[in-house]
Amino acid sequence: MMRGLKFWGEIRDPVHGYIFISEVEKSVLDTYPLQRLHRVKQLGNAHLTYPGADHTRFGHSIGAMHLAGVAGNKLMELGFSQDHVEEFRLAALLHDVGHGPFSHLFEEAVLRCKGLSHEDLTRRIIEETEVRDAIENHGFDLKRISELSVGMLDSPLSALISGPFDIDKLDFLLRDSYYTGVEYGRVDSTRLLTSIRVVDGIIALELPASLYALESFLISRYEMFKAVYFHRTVRSAWIMLAKAINIAYSSLSLFDFQSIDEYLQMDDGFVEFKLRDLLRSKPKGEVAIAAELFSMLEKRKLFKSVYEAIIHVKDVSHPLSESLRSELEQLIATRAGVEPWMVVVDTPMVPSLPYTPTQPDPMDIPVCEEVGGRLVKRRLTEFSTLIESLKGYVDIIRVYSHPDVKTSVEDAARKTVSTLLP
Repeated sequence: MMRGLKFWGEIRDPVHGYIFISEVEKSVLDTYPLQRLHRVKQLGNAHLTYPGADHTRFGHSIGAMHLAGVAGNKLMELGFSQDHVEEFRLAALLHDVGHGPFSHLFEEAVLRCKGLSHEDLTRRIIEETEVRDAIENHGFDLKRISELSVGMLDSPLSALISGPFDIDKLDFLLRDSYYTGVEYGRVDSTRLLTSIRVVDGIIALELPASLYALESFLISRYEMFKAVYFHRTVRSAWIMLAKAINIAYSSLSLFDFQSIDEYLQMDDGFVEFKLRDLLRSKPKGEVAIAAELFSMLEKRKLFKSVYEAIIHVKDVSHPLSESLRSELEQLIATRAGVEPWMVVVDTPMVPSLPYTPTQPDPMDIPVCEEVGGRLVKRRLTEFSTLIESLKGYVDIIRVYSHPDVKTSVEDAARKTVSTLLP
């Protein structure tokens, strides 16, 4: 390896087997921000539905780094240097270091209220904590790794960190499938990562050789969203905990932070302790609702899905804005004669195919074909009618109710929501 780097040893991973790590990677792994990820669950509180789903962001981070190494072998064939591959592996290792307690759940409940994303915090952690020292002490460019970790470096490699078939998605499909026990996420990551090419300055997959692996990947992500990420019971526990955290944040400034050090003190256990302490204090008003929701979660007394509709739409516009969902919750609660907090309207948008903010059309997945000895960019739909049939988005519109009032809420929801559907 360049710069005198040597492999330090290996980590045994249940998904990928032995993962070999270098001395600089070992140094980064030993920092507090990375070790904190042992205490941040990958899928929030999905373990209340899938008991095995208590895996963490730490495992996912080393898995993404491993897949970066798999891609790295091909990248060096394509002209990237050993230094580029080392940067890529470090960026992959660090790509989720900014996640808060219960991962995306905390982002939904707190970070968006502060105008932040976990990517914003990832960059700050890399640049402002001991992670910086671990990187710079081994001679790496801090700014390049920081930008690459969130897919913002001016390099084709950014697409492999945050793109339509990036290493993040490949690992979380494999890992989440393994720990939940479902079969849908078993994609051929090696085939995909060894089929990458560089065409007109972008990373693309060479077809038709990798077509079947790509089709499987896209279908797997679609199925995992339906079966795991937006499973009705998974989502019920998610919205209850998110609501409890949000109320505690809004009413008491719990879980607020002013510095990176304060943010890093929060993990899953910290949030649970604070909410349990809140419960013991016998609060009143809005805070009492947060305490009640957490108490219900500890007893696994979950909100029930009393109404659901699934519609396909052809663009990314959402049928229900946040303000309209709030109005709808109030209207259903009034018609049902229950307290407003006992009704939740949930409309998570589930993309049929992977997409990113800079690549809003899920069909715009870069692919290429060798023609006459040179690579030519193609459209994925030129090779697959199956992918064309998946084009579009699925909007799941659900109404959840406190279990004690589900019958009256179900009746009110059917009369109210059905009038809004096309």
